[in-house]
Amino acid sequence: MAIQLRRRSKKRSLAGVSMAPMIDMVFLLLVFFMTASAMSQAGAKLELDLPESPSSEVPQDLSGRMIVSIDAEGQAFVGLSPLAEEELRVWMEGFREQQPNAKLRIRAARTTPFRAVKSVMRLAASSGVESYLYATYQAERQ
Repeated sequence: MAIQLRRRSKKRSLAGVSMAPMIDMVFLLLVFFMTASAMSQAGAKLELDLPESPSSEVPQDLSGRMIVSIDAEGQAFVGLSPLAEEELRVWMEGFREQQPNAKLRIRAARTTPFRAVKSVMRLAASSGVESYLYATYQAERQ
């Protein structure tokens, strides 16, 4: 008695190919390029009239910090690009994924309403960024 074994065809139909890994890869590339674009503009800072503080201290190491500037009207900027709240959230989450110990530096004009600063702080916390600095000019101590 002979037993015949069937050989499976090595051909795969296109319907059998899973698209999920490709969709994941496209999403990761999108986040990477959005973050890389924002980081390339991060060196360019929005000119702001920062508040002064006699007790402020400039940290020795500012590397690895995201810089978010907020103008007098409450508009948030990364570099020179204005970002809506949801865009800023995506940017912060992407930066935190690249740097798990991500830190934030908030630069706000003297006349910026505190609600705008608080909104950025809330976005940072919800994005997983737990450490942030508030930038000020160091006033002369008397």
